[in-house]
Amino acid sequence: MWSRILLVLAFLGLSLGLDQVRYDNYKVYNVRIDDLEQFQLLRSQEKSLKLSSWREARHLGESSDLMLPPEYQETFETLLINHNFSYSLKIDNVQYHIDAQRPKQRITSMEWTQFHTLDEIYTWLDLIESRYPDIVTPFTIGNSHEGRPIRGVKISYKEGNPAVFIESNIHAREWITSSTITYFIDELLVPRNPGVRDIAQNVDWYIIPVLNTDGFVYSHEVERLWRKSRLNSDPTGECVGTDLNRNFDFLWMLTGASSDFCDETYAGPSAESDVEISQLTAYINNSIPEGSIKIYISLHSYGQYVLSPWGHTAAEFPEHYPQMMHVAKGFSDALLRRYGTVFTYGSSATTLYEVSGSGKEWAYAVKGIKIPYTIELRDKGRLGFVLPPEDIIPVAREVTEGFVGMINAAREMDVL
Repeated sequence: MWSRILLVLAFLGLSLGLDQVRYDNYKVYNVRIDDLEQFQLLRSQEKSLKLSSWREARHLGESSDLMLPPEYQETFETLLINHNFSYSLKIDNVQYHIDAQRPKQRITSMEWTQFHTLDEIYTWLDLIESRYPDIVTPFTIGNSHEGRPIRGVKISYKEGNPAVFIESNIHAREWITSSTITYFIDELLVPRNPGVRDIAQNVDWYIIPVLNTDGFVYSHEVERLWRKSRLNSDPTGECVGTDLNRNFDFLWMLTGASSDFCDETYAGPSAESDVEISQLTAYINNSIPEGSIKIYISLHSYGQYVLSPWGHTAAEFPEHYPQMMHVAKGFSDALLRRYGTVFTYGSSATTLYEVSGSGKEWAYAVKGIKIPYTIELRDKGRLGFVLPPEDIIPVAREVTEGFVGMINAAREMDVL
């Protein structure tokens, strides 16, 4: 859980125009949790040691990636040693990698050698809309909590195509997602190989590059590792934001979500409490022909997973689970075959952790979209949220290849 102190400092930084929150000499540890006693011990130390979870182990025998400030590191390491934890140091200085993500000289035109801001992404959307008016149809689902438009594009070469819907950067700090999906949009507009040309011309693509616009801007301007929205539903005003991927109206708050305003997985005061989610679902309900969306993708990082329903239980599988696994295998195999990158696939609850109120669960259970995924991009935790800009093009290229494999596998199952 993010420390309350950092959240307050981040909020004040934005309000008062102070410098960005920094993470000089913060470290990220990979800690294996072998038994319930170890799990409970770490949970009990979250606030006192200011532990921040980058990736949380939800099953015994798995590992968590935990960040903490320098003044608590010696105490933390002593605790790990005294209680027989297996652990390793993953990142020695988080700020070093954050600095490496920011270009020394900004290139405001869109290219994929740096991480772009929301304004730069939107300027590029304007450009492709004017350059490819017969292919690109712009749409806006509404405005964010802070009043920013949440924009997307529909890419369609002809009428009657089945559709894929992709929402990206629902978690603000996952910059690689919007970088990857804008690269993919560019590939659809100027296909460089027959496989991409095929899926561009014969599938309609609805893509929102940045769903969490407020959080994304905040992560660029104030707090690089910010995850949530910017809605302040805490009566004390101490902690801001909702985990938008816990805010959908299906089994909201059942599992894998928190009612604590300060937790990273805080699900909001109610289902669809955040306009980003209520407007997303309204757009799908009211502005896209019923039944046309065949695949729904929520693009995330990190871990290299293709995750399907169910998220809320490992005890049962949805009716279309065999089709989901076949299509996920098509995505994973295509990546592995060409680039050697391994993506693990399976249901969220059996493969990663239990979760409810997420986009893919809503897409399947409420909208009847048979193939919904959360796709977690690179890496497996070496740098996590602070991948260098040099990784953007390799990640984007392999995901593009994965989408080709996904569509071909969906056709084999008569999903498309």
